[in-house]
Amino acid sequence: MAAEQQNPETTRAHGGPPDFTGPLSPPPPLPDLVGAPGTWVREELAHGTFEAWHFFRHGSAGSAPTHVFIQPVANGDPAAVARGVTTTVLREVRPAEAAEAARRGHRTGQAERYPLAERVEELLRTPDRPTEAYLAAVALRYERLADAGNRSPVRSLVEITGLPLGTVKSHIQLARKRGLLEAVGAKAGGRATARAHALVAAAEPGDGG
Repeated sequence: MAAEQQNPETTRAHGGPPDFTGPLSPPPPLPDLVGAPGTWVREELAHGTFEAWHFFRHGSAGSAPTHVFIQPVANGDPAAVARGVTTTVLREVRPAEAAEAARRGHRTGQAERYPLAERVEELLRTPDRPTEAYLAAVALRYERLADAGNRSPVRSLVEITGLPLGTVKSHIQLARKRGLLEAVGAKAGGRATARAHALVAAAEPGDGG
């Protein structure tokens, strides 16, 4: 899953009570239904009787959800639950505002913790660079920075790794050549491939790869 449970983020313009929360870890079986890493945002619907879970796949977070799940909440109004997900309930779903909640969460660092985060940060500082595992970590971190709206992910990687700008640029290009970082249409940045995720997951703690 993309993130640990964090504090609420509100995106309603009308000043009402918070009804967007995220990034969050959704209840089962939603993660299994999606089967991919990404960011989840919860939206309250029908005065708290239903909830919508918006999922933003890594590489697309902050644009539009790829999945939206609607379900009753525990202890919701039985009469409203019995009526089901009506057109009125559906009209409350706001994917654009959920996307803003995801973006805000990334910008404020709420989504900083994510699967393999500690391993990625360790690999980025390994003295044995550039190994395959290190390049995979570069791909994952680059993707995360771009998704967070960072306007200069390369320079951020310079600060993280302590390497010269030219070296970091060459490592990003090498990650692309090795099939660890792929382009996502016309979107700025890129997406770490399944191979990159597998390499980081397989790297032993303290192992440069």
